[in-house]
Amino acid sequence: MAVQQDTSPDGGDSLAKGLQSRHVTMLAVGGVIGAGFFLGAGSTINTAGPAVVFSYLFGGLITFLVMVLLTEMAVSTPVAGSFQKYAEMSLGPLPGFLTGWTYWLAFLIGPASESIAAGTFLNVWFPQVPIWVFALIVAALMTIVNLVGVKFFGELEFWLSLIKVVALALFIIGGCVALFGIAPVEHVSFSNLTSNGGFAPAGIGGVVTAMMIVMFSFGGTEAIGTAAEESEHPERDLPKALRSTLARILILFVLSIFVLVCVLPWQKAGVSSSPFVDATRILAGPIAANIMNFVVLIAALSCIDAGIYATSRMMFSMSRDGFFPKVFAKTSSKTKAPVNAILVSCLMLFIGAILYYFFQDFAYTWLASVSGFGFLFAWLMICLSQPGMRAIALKRDGKLAWQAPGGRPLQIAAVVLIAAIYVGQLFSVSGRETLLAGIIWLLIATGYYFAIGKKRFLASEAERSAISANK
Repeated sequence: MAVQQDTSPDGGDSLAKGLQSRHVTMLAVGGVIGAGFFLGAGSTINTAGPAVVFSYLFGGLITFLVMVLLTEMAVSTPVAGSFQKYAEMSLGPLPGFLTGWTYWLAFLIGPASESIAAGTFLNVWFPQVPIWVFALIVAALMTIVNLVGVKFFGELEFWLSLIKVVALALFIIGGCVALFGIAPVEHVSFSNLTSNGGFAPAGIGGVVTAMMIVMFSFGGTEAIGTAAEESEHPERDLPKALRSTLARILILFVLSIFVLVCVLPWQKAGVSSSPFVDATRILAGPIAANIMNFVVLIAALSCIDAGIYATSRMMFSMSRDGFFPKVFAKTSSKTKAPVNAILVSCLMLFIGAILYYFFQDFAYTWLASVSGFGFLFAWLMICLSQPGMRAIALKRDGKLAWQAPGGRPLQIAAVVLIAAIYVGQLFSVSGRETLLAGIIWLLIATGYYFAIGKKRFLASEAERSAISANK
């Protein structure tokens, strides 16, 4: 596959504009409704009990606030690096680098955990084949899909995401039919919300502790920002995608979790299988459970697909800025896809399979928690970047192409809520371990920046300035 040389003024190639409005919308949905939700829900329910519904409500509120701020910036300044670039422009090179590299790690680890989840779902049908083998097969398949090109990727993601949305809607309807006595099912009752230890068996601490996995579930919505440069009409498509995506996610997430804890006693939820598959078996029998298992497999594949897309574009953008070697800013002459960045991003999928081979008991939960830390850090930087990017856009264009409602109070609220989640992790062992892993990563990234990244960035800035001066 031929790779183009650098042709753009900023030292890298440009990306193909092949994503339509429906692709952008489903990219955001696909990045969210994956195994982090279908499988990770088991871990959150075990942690918080039925009160986990409030964890998802809280997560949905934060998602709404952050995505509104991101949409304003993405419409005004549509670039592949999205919020990494915004942090760099408004806060400086180091915050920009930490944002991009931490998000890259988070979305890199996320698909790795999703590949483990996909292996878990396949293992239900073929128990004689180890989960890590399936994870390797999934990694190879997703690498090929992302190398084909953005139009194929967008179309595939649209249909995979549509399957997930329809399945969740049917699950909600089926659960409500049983809960309201239209077609009663034994042991399916609203009483499951308060029996077996009460509504919040772990108290408020359980609700807060579950937030890191919950935020991992919501992580991926920000992919609409990374798609801005490849959107045909970002000023139209991104606000539309924001509205429809948030409505679908909040309704599907919160309602489906509520129905789930009414159908399945919370102690029976885990990560050895999807609680949605177990609940569907209770509602409609083994055939329906197998169909749901197929859906959650599709969900994992879809989320991996969206994750590799977002991480490769982030690496592509950071390479154009000089933080990484320019080889990762080159695109295929045929598909205009950033081939080298895609290959590096896909490498983590294979590493995830290897991690599961050695650490089966905690590989998925640990990967998901660390990924949740990274997503939340990226969201915090989005919120902190918005005031500066608004000022830049107003100075450059005189007006905003799309303005976030709520203004400064909305931005402050988002920052405070995200900070509260981080503080809440201090009150549990698993939360403290996640915070420690995240802090170690930030220290490593900062060390790289001052040792190598800063020099590359400044050299690239000088090169871009020289090119602009010669025009």
